[in-house]
Amino acid sequence: MSRPPARRTRRLAFAATTALLTTAAMAGPYLGTSQAGGHFDAPGVIADPQANFTDIYAFTSPDNPDMATIIADLQPTQLPASTPTPVNYPFATGGARYEIHVDGHGNGGSDTTYRWTFRTEDRRLFGAGPIAVGPVRSLNDRALLFRQYYTLERIRAGQEPEVLVKDAPVAPTQQSIGLMPDYRTLRDQATTALPGGGRSVATQSAESFQADARVFGYFILGTAGPVPGYLPAANPLTAVNVSSLILQVPKSELALKGDVSRNPVVGVWATMSRPGADLAKDLRAQDAFYRQVGRLGNPHIMFALWGTFGGIATPGGPEDRFNARSADQDQYDQAFLASTLDPAPPHKIQIAGNFPAPPIPRADIRALFLGGIGKNNGAKFGYDLNTQAMNADADPNALAWADELRLNLSTPVSANPNRFGVLDGDLQGYPNGRRPNDMIDNSLLRMLEGEPGGPSAAGLLPTPLFDLQPKPATDTFPYLNVPHALP
Repeated sequence: MSRPPARRTRRLAFAATTALLTTAAMAGPYLGTSQAGGHFDAPGVIADPQANFTDIYAFTSPDNPDMATIIADLQPTQLPASTPTPVNYPFATGGARYEIHVDGHGNGGSDTTYRWTFRTEDRRLFGAGPIAVGPVRSLNDRALLFRQYYTLERIRAGQEPEVLVKDAPVAPTQQSIGLMPDYRTLRDQATTALPGGGRSVATQSAESFQADARVFGYFILGTAGPVPGYLPAANPLTAVNVSSLILQVPKSELALKGDVSRNPVVGVWATMSRPGADLAKDLRAQDAFYRQVGRLGNPHIMFALWGTFGGIATPGGPEDRFNARSADQDQYDQAFLASTLDPAPPHKIQIAGNFPAPPIPRADIRALFLGGIGKNNGAKFGYDLNTQAMNADADPNALAWADELRLNLSTPVSANPNRFGVLDGDLQGYPNGRRPNDMIDNSLLRMLEGEPGGPSAAGLLPTPLFDLQPKPATDTFPYLNVPHALP
């Protein structure tokens, strides 16, 4: 008997994903350079997947333009489970801190920090085995044996932390269609209202990253392949899941001095830190020490600057140093700043004979990642869009180069979103923040090759034979689709 078409399509996608990921994982050791996707940017986070941010999104909420939404995805390539083979991808506990930072001054410091800390309630015998022993239709269902809760704090610079919610439930890892037949209801139950407006949810989600797999070849090797015009734009992440922290708050809560009109631009990034101790000191006389192990603002910054991939990068190299460094220290790392003025991929692409590298120094790329789009900071767009220099209450003498995903909160929601964003005339898209459906790598590649100040490099990525992408995110909170699941 033939399978229903939807199920057959899902299984084919899952099989294709597994094959592609396996190939990618093997490519590094055998070829001397990794060719996998961009969700494993640095050696340190590959060894610590709970600290591995895959994507940060920041955008005006299309269903409520007075609100802004920030999403931090992490723990990449979570394979869907089935009832016979349950899996679990919990958030890190033990005092680990997941934080989203917001900078209105443009100095790389965090004016407002949202901090999640998680705890686990494990009812399994000896803490092992399936996390659900029967259909779970509610977060309070007795069949759910492994539960997580979080405390969300807001820390304004120079002030004590404020607890926004305490012991809010986490939507569990989807176990199977049979054990969790209505995951959307579980996620709704885990959505928590915040004081002063807004809401938060910690959940598993279907991977939403829109990517053209051919781009990775350009970043790393300088070429999409021998016959790029006929290669598919298949995204190997189409059938896997991630963990998501989704936060929606009033724009006035993010803007400097609460004034969106005077100070419309914010910079956003996420970090993950684990508690530790200074073993050189008396443990009884020291407070908890937190070591930052994961960080992400702009997407694929490591691909774009160094043309590297964390699978075989040298531990402790520039990728790991970036993850361990706070954003306000970017301005002092001369090697990092130099890499923004002379990114590696355009040289690789030129050597491969595909497109001439723009002349250096690349002040436009430094502005793209570290300053935002402005008329006077090296960007080539010719107008002010999302640099904190636009904020009336920011000190222009204190602006600093720092990797942040910058968002102009006053940019209207696009009636017809273009997934290639600002480069194709949609001012609400990447790199003015980032929406889940933005195709960032194509735009990033074109900007690395000199757009909009030089000739178009759109021809590097001709129309693909087919384009397999994740199901588009929705226009209503929490925007991301529910996780993939097997029977």
